[in-house]
Amino acid sequence: MKPSFILLLAGASIALSACGSAPKRAQDKEVVINGQKFVFGGEYKTRGRELTVTVNGDPVMRGSFAPYTPTQRLSAQYRGTEVVASCYFGSVLGGSGGKVGIVAGAIQGAKGRSADKCDILAAGQQVESLYF
Repeated sequence: MKPSFILLLAGASIALSACGSAPKRAQDKEVVINGQKFVFGGEYKTRGRELTVTVNGDPVMRGSFAPYTPTQRLSAQYRGTEVVASCYFGSVLGGSGGKVGIVAGAIQGAKGRSADKCDILAAGQQVESLYF
């Protein structure tokens, strides 16, 4: 093989792997609670299974999913308001290869719970849902 062809293949594989590791971002959602404006958003890094939930652009909640555990509950105080993110990420299980991924995908599909989603609660009430 020619060295230029090998370099081309190496460059293409690096580019493709970089594309696959881009974080998933939730669309920002704006709500008003007790007269205060809150803009909820977030990002999920699939490579490290790291989740960050933002309020008004500030990263106030951060956590990572344990292997084979699609649920995460994060909480924080933001400007005197208790904010909770109750999350279910189907991709944590469905992204697992082999038999585990196949079985998990089938079960999640039957239950209608395959999305990557966080329900946002503020002041004790669900105010929005973020989809990643």
